Amino acid sequence: MGKVPRFKHTLIAVGFGIITVSTNSFASTLSAQLSAAIHHHNIPTPVGISSTLESVIDKRLVGEAMPTTPESTEEWLKAVKFANKEPAQLALKAAKELDVSFEKSSIAGVETFVVTPATINPRYADHYFMHLHGGAFVFGGEEAALREAIWMANGLGVKVISVDYRKPPLHPFPAAIDDAVAVWKDITSKQEASKTVIFGTSAGGNLTLTTTLRLKEQGLPMPGALFAGTPATDLAHTSDSWLTLEGLDPLGRRAGLLQSTFDLYAANNNLENPLISPVYGELNNFPPTLLISGTRDLLLSDTVRMHRALRAAGVSADLHIYDGQSHADYLLGLAHNLPESDDALAELNAFFSTHLN
Repeated sequence: MGKVPRFKHTLIAVGFGIITVSTNSFASTLSAQLSAAIHHHNIPTPVGISSTLESVIDKRLVGEAMPTTPESTEEWLKAVKFANKEPAQLALKAAKELDVSFEKSSIAGVETFVVTPATINPRYADHYFMHLHGGAFVFGGEEAALREAIWMANGLGVKVISVDYRKPPLHPFPAAIDDAVAVWKDITSKQEASKTVIFGTSAGGNLTLTTTLRLKEQGLPMPGALFAGTPATDLAHTSDSWLTLEGLDPLGRRAGLLQSTFDLYAANNNLENPLISPVYGELNNFPPTLLISGTRDLLLSDTVRMHRALRAAGVSADLHIYDGQSHADYLLGLAHNLPESDDALAELNAFFSTHLN
C-alpha cells in the first residue's frame, strides 16, 4: 500500500454526509484494509463557493480508500454499529447546540424519533414532516438517523418524525418501505396529507421516492411535496457520474462496499423494480418534488435522471445543482456555518410554502 498522507482524519462517506473517522480506529475496528493510498484529487478547489466550504474541501482526502466489504451478517452488524457511532455523536451535539429536542417513539409499531425545534414556524404549526434517513440502506439508523432531521427541524422550524426503519442485513427490501408506509398512515390519520412532506437524502432520497410510489399503488393519500436530496434512483445500472466523478467525491466509488449495500438491500429482487429503482416508476400524478445535487456528487446523474423522468411525466419538479459540492454537502451546515446549507434551506422553505399552502 502506498504511503498515506499525514492527516489526522480520513473522510469516509456511507450514503449520506461525511463521517470523520480516525484511520487507525476505522481499520482496527472493522479489520479493514485500505484498497489503495489515500490522496488529494488533482482538481483545484472550485471558485465561487463560500470560504467555509472551500476550507472543508481543501482538507479533504479522497480517492480509492474504502474498508473491505463485510462477508457475514455478524460482520455487517459490527460495521453498522461502528459506522453509526460518530454520526450519532454529531447528531446529539447538534441537538444540544441548536436546542432541538427529540424523543424515541413507536408509531404503528415502527421505531421513530419525534424531533422538535426550539421555535416552530407558524406556517408549519401543528404539522409534522416525515423523514427517511440516508446511509446506503444499511447504515445511519438509531441516533445517527437524527442528523438530517435536526437540520430540517431547526432550519425550517418544523416538527419532524424520523423513521428508524428496519434495515439489512436482517431486514432487506421491502421492510424499509413497509415501515415508512405504516408511519405515513398514522401521520395522515391526524393531519392532512396534502400539507405533509416526506424527505430524505441519498438512500433516504430513494426511499422518499419509492415510498411515494407505494402510496400511489395502494391508493393512499399522497404528500403535498417531496424533498429527495441526491437520491440513489437506479440500483440496476451505473449512471454516468458514478464513473466520471469517481475519485473526486469522498463517497468513493460504487464498486465494492456501496454496491454491496445495494445488493444487500435489494436481496434477490429485480433491480429495475420501481420500488427499488424509482427512475423506472410510473410517475404521473406524483407530488411536487425538489431535488438537490452538486457538480462533484457521484449521484449527480441519478438525481438529474430522476428530475427529467419527473418532468417527462408532467410533475412539478425543481432541481438545484450546487457548484463544487460532493454527495450531500449541503448537510454540512449541521456542523459548520455554511452559507450553501442556508441557501438549500431557503429553497426548501420557498418550495414547501408554495406547494403546501
